[in-house]
Amino acid sequence: MYKKTIKLALILSFFATFLSACSSAGIKGLVEPPKVQVHKLEMGSLSLNGGSATIILNIQNPNKFPIPLAGFDYGLSLNGVQVAKGDKAHKVTIKSGETQKVSVPITLSFSNMLNMIPGLMRSRELDYSLDGSVHLPWFNIPFQRAGKTALR
Repeated sequence: MYKKTIKLALILSFFATFLSACSSAGIKGLVEPPKVQVHKLEMGSLSLNGGSATIILNIQNPNKFPIPLAGFDYGLSLNGVQVAKGDKAHKVTIKSGETQKVSVPITLSFSNMLNMIPGLMRSRELDYSLDGSVHLPWFNIPFQRAGKTALR
């Protein structure tokens, strides 16, 4: 009984080490994590109730097998004020060697957007910061994009 317990503990330890290696950097030549890039952030409509935007991600699968995505989480800040945060279940499979564009719709908080207007009026620039992660069955892959745009 004691030998079986030790054997099971060793197997579980190896499995945990294997999963942590996959989640951070993959296993070179066997399993590589997908590459996630923010293609663009499209601002949608704005109203007194809030607004909408769409994050378009490029997700590249460098592996020789398909990768199933389970969903996303995200946060969007404008001029240092968080105006959107959430998560979305979104199941899609990215085929071997393919890059796929995936759209993530987000809802903007009008009350939070009001907090950023004074800074926006002073600087006449809109700083944005978008971060989040793509959810895979066993781990998440982070993404981030930040930038600045001048207002007319």
